[in-house]
Amino acid sequence: MNNTIENPEMTVAELAVAHPAALAVFNKYNIDFCCGGNRSLEEACLRVGLNPEKIRREIFEAPSYQSSIPPRIETWSASLLVDYIVQNHHEYVRRAIPEIAALLEKVCAAHGDDNIELLNIQQDFLDLAEELTNHMAKEEMALFPALKKLEEQNDPAHPLAETVKAPISMMEHEHVIAGDLMKSIRNLSRNYTVPEFACPTYRVTFQKLREFDDDLMMHVHLENNILFRMTSYE
Repeated sequence: MNNTIENPEMTVAELAVAHPAALAVFNKYNIDFCCGGNRSLEEACLRVGLNPEKIRREIFEAPSYQSSIPPRIETWSASLLVDYIVQNHHEYVRRAIPEIAALLEKVCAAHGDDNIELLNIQQDFLDLAEELTNHMAKEEMALFPALKKLEEQNDPAHPLAETVKAPISMMEHEHVIAGDLMKSIRNLSRNYTVPEFACPTYRVTFQKLREFDDDLMMHVHLENNILFRMTSYE
């Protein structure tokens, strides 16, 4: 397949893998390259009212160093990618959840009575934290070890190849749930726009939420668009 940016047949997910610099552009414009990554760039742009050619041009002009993902990560082994995801994304989520939850508690105590959106953001984040905590535990205890073992076998006919299909499908479904909660937080916060009256804690809270959002998009991208695809024999 022609993996140039000009190829109209490439999906957003394929663009994200072939051109990592596109990730910064997709994040900038809230283009879903994870759970909604099976759409063409044209379709994805039209869904959010953007000009596909403008976005394509920005991707072409974006410097490669804008990507936080290691170069050529799609060529890594499944085992190495699993370890990278756990060490860099799962561990980040576990560190960030209590920090952001504490910040939201302080901000809601100070401003929640006058700002119902803040209380809704807090509830969405608590739901997201529970969803991700359970999700990551299932991956680390069951799916990821199975994917490593499947790679060791290097046999498309191995029973594990069929066995992992259902849990992968479930993980992708849970990614949609997490993504929808993150989108809700993004919308409620007006894309993390801090009001003029915001105190320093308010500002830090929205900054941390934005960082959590960006990390989650990378996290899901690595699993949906690279890890789960490299372990599929379909």
